[in-house]
Amino acid sequence: MTERLKVFDENYRHIGEELRDIIHEKGLWHETFHCWLIDEENVYIQKRSFAKKDFPGLYDITAAVHLLAAENVMDGIREVEEELGILVDPAKLMKAGVVRDVSRLPGFIDKEFTNIFLYQSTFSPTDFSLQGEEVEGIYAVGMNNLISLFRNDCKSITCTNFITGSSSEATITDFVPHETEYFNKIAEMLERVDQ
Repeated sequence: MTERLKVFDENYRHIGEELRDIIHEKGLWHETFHCWLIDEENVYIQKRSFAKKDFPGLYDITAAVHLLAAENVMDGIREVEEELGILVDPAKLMKAGVVRDVSRLPGFIDKEFTNIFLYQSTFSPTDFSLQGEEVEGIYAVGMNNLISLFRNDCKSITCTNFITGSSSEATITDFVPHETEYFNKIAEMLERVDQ
């Protein structure tokens, strides 16, 4: 499938459309939807499938998607439902802000305006039906611990598989690489929730 995405200038003004592969090849600005599930104590993150082409087996945002040219920001909810098998109420999504984020790999430049949303989770482990080719598991991490990791105030945190209960330690290198500014902004957004 050939995906077309909106292209933006560096001030987040829509200037056209382009194929996703070309956008990443040329490093053009585009928009994404990032949803972080939280509760009073935890943030729920996904571990990417080991079959993924990009960043296999790394921890990542609960659910995230590149928005297609015909979509608006709220259409990103589809990815939460597709990847995790849970239904979210759009009225309960809390818009936390828009953050610029750039990731670089050989032949690949991902320049995103990330629309960040937080969602208060009341889901139980049995509510999830993971899309196996995309997601290996959902993990609970203490909110304060994740904030500390993202701010580089600690070296590792415990990630507990929300479905199986097994735990493992993770460092920042076990996460999909984002700019330091992105991690700092997420920490700041989580801190506001925690107050």
